[in-house]
Amino acid sequence: MKTKTHKYLSRQYMLSSDYEIFHYSSNDIARISLHHHDFYECYLFISGDVTYLIEGKTYYLKSGDIILINSKELHQAIVNNKDATYERIVLWMNRNFLKELSSKETDLTLCFEGEDKKNVLRADFDTQQNIRLLLNKIINLQNYKGIGHELIYKAYIVELMVYINNIAFNNKEKLMVDIKKSNIIDGVIDYINDHLEEDITVDELAEQVYLSKFHLSREFKKHTGTTIHRYIVQKKLIKAKELILHNIPVIDVYKQCGFGDYSNFFRTFKNEYGITPKQFYEAMSK
Repeated sequence: MKTKTHKYLSRQYMLSSDYEIFHYSSNDIARISLHHHDFYECYLFISGDVTYLIEGKTYYLKSGDIILINSKELHQAIVNNKDATYERIVLWMNRNFLKELSSKETDLTLCFEGEDKKNVLRADFDTQQNIRLLLNKIINLQNYKGIGHELIYKAYIVELMVYINNIAFNNKEKLMVDIKKSNIIDGVIDYINDHLEEDITVDELAEQVYLSKFHLSREFKKHTGTTIHRYIVQKKLIKAKELILHNIPVIDVYKQCGFGDYSNFFRTFKNEYGITPKQFYEAMSK
């Protein structure tokens, strides 16, 4: 079942229009900042001493855990002990690609987008082995050039995602996941996500949860790994990218994302991603 591992890549964007897969095993990972992707990420944790921050929740990972992250969720892996080998298999999937693989009866994106979705799934040993086997099949296709290559990777990914959706929604014996969260911070995050078109301030958020802004700021940083201001900016930019990809004119996007003016939006977008909003649209269109 062991496959050759890949050299760790720090890039957070896809080169393929369908999927990419990596098997990483390392002891020298530098700090990974809070980030998001424009695609789905399915991640099998194999070994290491790692906690995972996702949208204000801290997950204490165990070998075999399956992590599911959609394109709007800010997340960050925290490596607690570099002496413990950090091994994982990471599958990236284009959102439209996974949607196209779905049927009228079965929406394969449900485990990423469903109302009752979970970010971390913990299953029994046999289920973990089946997931790893399917991921290894996809990895081994990287060297396959035979007949049906354009079909078989789609078949494997459909099989994998049907399996994962069943674990997420139909498995009655899911194991409990170790998680730390704050109901207050969950409420603040929900408020931010519901008011991205507005100019949200720390004072306003503190008033919503009846805390001092200093106490709220400290608690927010503890649970999310970032500041309130930074989180709001990243969430507004994620929404901006979604609107751009839905063909909303770039000159109008800033109004729907709560940026004071276009120049501020333009500058913030370029500082965050290294390209302009127009360049982002052109790159994603290709």
